[in-house]
Amino acid sequence: MYPRRTAVDESAARNGTTSITSRRRFKRLDLWAASVCLLTCLVFQLELLAYKVFIYDSGTESDESHVHGVQSVLRGGNDGSRADSPYQQQPKDEAKPQQQQHLEHHKKKGRHKESIPNNQPTSVAQPTLAHESSLSYEPTKPFRRWRLRVARAKSNENSYFWNWVEPEKVIPPNNSTDLPPAIAYVTTLTRCSSKHRGSLDGAAVLLHSIRRNSYGWIPMHLQSSSSSEDFDPSLWPKYGGEGGRYRYKAYVIVDPVASPKNNAKSGDCARYLQSIGWTVLHRPPLVPLFEISPKDRGAPFQPSATFAELEKAGYVGVQRPKSGATALGPGEHPNKLRMLMYNDGCCGYTELLKLHSYGLVEHELVVHLDFDSLILRPMDDLFDVMLGNQKDDKVANSLSIAKLPLSKPVNFSRPIDAAFTRDYNSVKSPNRNSPVGYQGGFLIVRPSLTVLERYRKILQRGEFSLDPRKGWGNKHGNFYGDVTFQGILPYYYEDIAPPGEHNELELDRCTYNQMADNPRQSTHKFPRATPLDPKIMGFSDRNKCRDGREDCSDTDCQRTHPKDSITTHFTFCKKPWDCSPGLPGTVALETCLGLLSEWYGVRRELEDWWLLPRNNPGEGDESGDISNNQRSFYWHERTVNTVLQKRKGSLQPDLYRGYCDATGSSGYHNMMDPDGLKK
Repeated sequence: MYPRRTAVDESAARNGTTSITSRRRFKRLDLWAASVCLLTCLVFQLELLAYKVFIYDSGTESDESHVHGVQSVLRGGNDGSRADSPYQQQPKDEAKPQQQQHLEHHKKKGRHKESIPNNQPTSVAQPTLAHESSLSYEPTKPFRRWRLRVARAKSNENSYFWNWVEPEKVIPPNNSTDLPPAIAYVTTLTRCSSKHRGSLDGAAVLLHSIRRNSYGWIPMHLQSSSSSEDFDPSLWPKYGGEGGRYRYKAYVIVDPVASPKNNAKSGDCARYLQSIGWTVLHRPPLVPLFEISPKDRGAPFQPSATFAELEKAGYVGVQRPKSGATALGPGEHPNKLRMLMYNDGCCGYTELLKLHSYGLVEHELVVHLDFDSLILRPMDDLFDVMLGNQKDDKVANSLSIAKLPLSKPVNFSRPIDAAFTRDYNSVKSPNRNSPVGYQGGFLIVRPSLTVLERYRKILQRGEFSLDPRKGWGNKHGNFYGDVTFQGILPYYYEDIAPPGEHNELELDRCTYNQMADNPRQSTHKFPRATPLDPKIMGFSDRNKCRDGREDCSDTDCQRTHPKDSITTHFTFCKKPWDCSPGLPGTVALETCLGLLSEWYGVRRELEDWWLLPRNNPGEGDESGDISNNQRSFYWHERTVNTVLQKRKGSLQPDLYRGYCDATGSSGYHNMMDPDGLKK
C-alpha cells in the first residue's frame, strides 16, 4: 500500500533529508489517500440520504393507489391497486420489496440486530395476512421507529388541518314533486401527483357514465344530429346512454393532502375534478389515527369546532377493553393495529373516508364508486327497490341478487338500507365458514348520522384481534383490507347494528361491480382466471369454489357478457389508462376486452360531447350537474386539434378507439384538460 523505500531514501533519512523521489511518492500517496477519504464520505452521505428517503417513502405509503392509488387518484396511480393486492399478478423475476431489501442490507452490515422472520412478505404478499402478526412496530427498533414517527406526524398534520378548514355543508337538491329524487354518487381522493393523471381520466369517464344513464340526459345521437361536427357513433358505447329515471349529484371527498386549497401541485387533481363537474367535500377522519400531540402554538390557540371534536374523539383504540376476547394480546404493541391501518389495502387509513357517504343525509340514496368503475346501464330498478318505490313484486324479483352461503334473506316489503357485493377473491382460506369482506369499490346506502356515529364508536374501541388475526370482533378478518373499509362494513351490519334494524342486500357480483373474476380457486397462490392452456400459463383451476360451494357456475363472472352487467370495476381486467390487454390466455379475455371497449367508448362520447357547440353557455338545469347546453369544454383551436391528434393511436383502433400506441401506461394518450366556459 505504501511506496517501497530505496537505498537513496534510506541514506537521505539517515542524513535528516528527503530525496526528490521520496517527496514525489509521498505526495502521490497523500493525493490518493485524500481521494479515497472524499469518495468514502460521499458514498456515506448518499447512503444516508437514500435511507432517509426510503424511510419517508415507506411511511407515506407510496401508492401502487390509489391516486387511494386512485385510487392512486383513488385506487392509486396508473394502477389503482397495490402490488400486494390479489388482483395483480407480478412478474416472477420481480425485485424484492423495498422493506426486505432494506432489512437485508442492514443485516449484512451488522447494524440490524433483531432477527428477520423467515416469512418476510414478498412483492405480491397481501399486507393483511397472518404473517404480519409476527412483525412489531415497537418504536425501539431502528427501522420501524421511523415508520411510526412518520405515521404520527401525518396523523397530526391531518388533524391540525381542520383547525382552519371546516367541512362544507351539502346543499339539498330540489325535491320538487315534479322531479325524481337525486342520487348522490361519491368517490374519494386521497393523494395527487403526476402519476395519477390516468386515474383522473377514470374520474371523468366515470362521471360521464353516470350522466348518460341519469335523468335529463339527451342521447348523444340526438344531440349530434343538429351539429355540424362529423362524429362516428360506432365508436360510442354499445350499452346505456338513453338517460334514466333518477337525477344525480357527483361528490368527491378529499383528504387534506389532496385538497384544492393547497396551492401546490398536490391540489391540482381536486381542482381538475371541480372543473369537470365533481363537487369537492372536505371531511375529517371519524377518529384520528393517533392521539393529537400538542404543537408549539406560540400565540393563544383557539381550536375550531371540528378540531375540538377530533380532540374529543381521541384516537383509534382509545376505548379498547382492557380485558376480554378483544383486548390487546400478550406482547402486542399498542401501536400495531394503528400502523396496520396506516398501511392497509390501497390507501391505508384514509380508505375510511368512504364512511362519510353515510353523512350525506340530504340525499335519499348514496352510491360510492372507485374511479376505476364504470356504469354500463341505469340502476333504476335497484333504486326503486331500495327506496320502496317499486310498483309490484316483479321489479324486486327481477333484481340480480346473490344466493350464496353468507347471503341473508331480504324483506322487499320495506326499504333496503344497504346494497353491496362481497370480495370472495380476497379470502385467505376460502370455505363456507370463512369471513368475507365487502368489496370496497362499490356500496349503496341510505344515509344515516346514527350509523355514522356507530362507526366512530367502532374505531374508538378498536376491537381488532391480531394474535391470531381474527379481525373485528374476533370474526371479521384475515382477508385483504380487513382492518379498514372491507372489514369494518360486515362487522357493523352483522355484529354491531341492532338485530332487525337494517335490511341489507348482497347483489350478484357478476351484474353489479363486475370484475370478471373466477369463482374457483387456482393452483396459483392468488386468484387467477381460468387458463385456456394450463401448461403454458403455469396454473390451473382447482375443483373448489371460493365461496365454499361445490358448484359455483352461477357466479362465473369471467364468462359473463358485458350486456348482462350493469356496473363494472377494473381490477382483474386492469386499468384502461394502462392500455390493458385484458387477460390474454384465459377465458376472461373476451369479457375484459368487452368491458374495456365500453370504457374507451364512453371516453370517446365524452370528448365528442365536449366538442359540441353550446348555444347558451352558463345555463343549468335540475339534473344536478352539467347540462347539455351549459359548457363548451373544447373550444380553443389548439385544444381541439390536440384532442383529434390524440385519437390516432396505432394499437387496435377498433378496441382502444385510437387512445393507445402500446400496452402499458406509457402507450396511453391522456385526455386534454377542458378549456372551461367560452367567453
